[in-house]
Amino acid sequence: MGIFDAAIIGAGAAGIAAARKLVAAGRNIVVLEARGRVGGRAVVDTSLGAPADLGAAWLHFARDNAFTALAEEGGFTVLRRDPGWGTAAWIGGHEPSRAEKAAAAASYQRYHSLIEAVALAGRDIALTEVLPQDDYRPRFDAVMTWAVGAESREVSTLDLHRYADSADNWAVREGLGAVVEYAARGLPVTLGAEVLAIDWSGDTVRIESTAGSVEAEHAIVTVPTSVLASGAIRFNPALPRGWEEAFASLPLGVVNKVFFRIERGRLADMPSRHFLGTTATSRTCSWFVHAADQPLLMAYFGGDLSRELEQGGALVQFAREELGRIFGTGVLDEIGAAVATAWGSDPHALGSYSVALPGHADCRTRLATPLSPRLQFAGEAASVNYYGTLHGAWLSGSEAAARLL
Repeated sequence: MGIFDAAIIGAGAAGIAAARKLVAAGRNIVVLEARGRVGGRAVVDTSLGAPADLGAAWLHFARDNAFTALAEEGGFTVLRRDPGWGTAAWIGGHEPSRAEKAAAAASYQRYHSLIEAVALAGRDIALTEVLPQDDYRPRFDAVMTWAVGAESREVSTLDLHRYADSADNWAVREGLGAVVEYAARGLPVTLGAEVLAIDWSGDTVRIESTAGSVEAEHAIVTVPTSVLASGAIRFNPALPRGWEEAFASLPLGVVNKVFFRIERGRLADMPSRHFLGTTATSRTCSWFVHAADQPLLMAYFGGDLSRELEQGGALVQFAREELGRIFGTGVLDEIGAAVATAWGSDPHALGSYSVALPGHADCRTRLATPLSPRLQFAGEAASVNYYGTLHGAWLSGSEAAARLL
């Protein structure tokens, strides 16, 4: 087989982006993917008779997102409309009044200003050290669990401040995961190749996987940080302490989804709508009816609640109980079969998307810095401004390939 110009570890968005750029430049590469499919944390399930994005589902920063153009190139249907998040979200079955929207917007701005002031002063501390314990707090804490998969006590002020706010968030009718799969077509991907060891001690990089050994001039590792922190891949020589710290300090938060097939009744008649289970506690779901024009109801869980329910196998039960509290138990007769995710226990992910722990926001920059001319890391966790998104993963992978070239 000879020596490859580059080996890319992981066929998620970052790995696909890097591979496409290197192939376009005429490089001889190989992509090693542990799963039996491409896409990483982006995958579509059709067991309910309609495409459901179990992982990544939104074209964040859609006008600049490479996957928007790829979706249109592949003949997918991009739904260019606002999802109704933020102050536009319904609370249960109640549409907020103008006054309620204004109060929520004012509270959000107050919280944003407190976080901004601390971040601009260079203080990298937990959100809980900054935010008041007022009536808006449960709603804000719930949003944090959905946005980064973690509780406010685990979120860095500096990291959150650096995140770029996405103005355009679009869905794909056929599923965004299908677009990611389309982007990998024609790439030299070896599936079922779980990487066990990487030796970067010599003039080339030697990689041992369950599918055999590979030797390459360069390696780009796009494996999720939680998996790297677990020691699943052995490095020789051992990685410098700074990179080990980056893996541990940028763990993947956990969000999970439950999809229900909508069979009949008021849910079937609803337009595409986003609503919160309640604003009285952070232990609630973010709900979506017909998010991608499909006959599906989605419940979205984050943080401690998501982890606990996943471990107890109780995601579907919690979702049904909350839905019954919102609309009355009769609504449960309107929904059919369910599908639940389990990203926290997925051995190839160990979570959903990265969160910088307080005091460690700068670890994203470190992760994005090449370890040597032959070895570098990429992925959404290495994106300072677009972490947690396919857009950030794509840019990180593209930048790693550009440095290699």
